[in-house]
Amino acid sequence: MREYLRLSDNDLIFVVETLSPQLRDRIDTVREDEDIIMGMLEDDRLFSRVMDDDEIMLKISPKLFFTILMIRARKDLNREYYTVERDRSHRIPIFDVEKVRDLINQDDILDYLIDMLVSFTKTESQTIYYTVKGRRGLRRLKFSDIDVFDMLRLAELVDEDNRFPIYKRIGDICLWTLGIFPEYAMPRSFARPVPSSRAGVRFRMSFEEYEELGRTFYRTASNSYSAKVFGLDRPLSILSEQFTIAEKPLNLISERYLAFRKDRWFISLN
Repeated sequence: MREYLRLSDNDLIFVVETLSPQLRDRIDTVREDEDIIMGMLEDDRLFSRVMDDDEIMLKISPKLFFTILMIRARKDLNREYYTVERDRSHRIPIFDVEKVRDLINQDDILDYLIDMLVSFTKTESQTIYYTVKGRRGLRRLKFSDIDVFDMLRLAELVDEDNRFPIYKRIGDICLWTLGIFPEYAMPRSFARPVPSSRAGVRFRMSFEEYEELGRTFYRTASNSYSAKVFGLDRPLSILSEQFTIAEKPLNLISERYLAFRKDRWFISLN
């Protein structure tokens, strides 16, 4: 069964009671039927329920919520003729919708994007201590896993064998930012070389800078042994090659479904 169709007991009960309460006593049968679950997740009534309920965060998991939204985005994209890109104050139609459809019709890509969105509903800040060769004492680094500069610095400090999750996270931060919070990025005309994190400089990057960084680190992550072990080498490689295409379904979700509720699910970048 496709991973995004594996629902927790609570989520499955919510879906069944929303759409077919008569199946409440046949939950185990429903759980094993991929076609039934897929049909339910595509049902407009389920989408309306999660959009209209102000307390939905207390009733279902982030995974179910974003699964419903990603499936809805895939459905809506089948009716679109173009996607939209921003350039300063302009919205420019781009006729690449077929590429976007092809991308999110791949189950492993859909799974990855859902899991990525879920990962940003809770963030983590930690402090690590490290030594610098030729210097005495311990140095301290406090980092947040939604701060791309923190992750770049952390990647420099850990051994190569342990960098896979950091490389992956850097790619995720870039894609999530441009997909869900594109207003946070500077306009494309502000592009400049991304400095080394050693410089200690922090600033708002441009679209091109996020895209280049995201492609680079997704590609690097996809080539690691850990990516193969976790079965992520293929989706990471595809996302590195089609990074700007992957932004589009996330933009649709951000603008149409989460326009006034992004801060309920995610920590604001502003």
